[in-house]
Amino acid sequence: MKRVILTLGLVASSILTNKSNAQIVVKKSIKDSTIWESKLTGLPELMHFYGGDNDVNYYVLYYKNLEYQYINDVKYIDLGSKENTIEFFNLLKKVADEGGDEINFELDETNWYVQRKTNLVALYSTTAGSFWLTKNNVEKILEILNSVK
Repeated sequence: MKRVILTLGLVASSILTNKSNAQIVVKKSIKDSTIWESKLTGLPELMHFYGGDNDVNYYVLYYKNLEYQYINDVKYIDLGSKENTIEFFNLLKKVADEGGDEINFELDETNWYVQRKTNLVALYSTTAGSFWLTKNNVEKILEILNSVK
């Protein structure tokens, strides 16, 4: 019985000493800034994430999935670098300017379908929902992206 108690005591003390030697590592937090957001609803919203320990630098487009009327289903598209983000919005601007046939592309392992509807650029995906931007929204986002260093 004494041997069991001593063994339990040694195990407990080794666990406690290992926990007391743990170190706290302070990490740099990732910062974010809103590049553009819809003034009407707040979504869609283009965010820029940067800094941190790994010096991240990427853009994310948040949107409300329009397939739901009563549920707020907020999703996002990880656009990656600034160059990819500009390329994405240039594609949307081309659709907004020229119209024509639906354009299919893959982004972040999701198939998207883009189509012009009057003054809107509508984006659809079978797995990621749908949303739209106006031609003015796309032009404003490109203007902001091209002016930011």
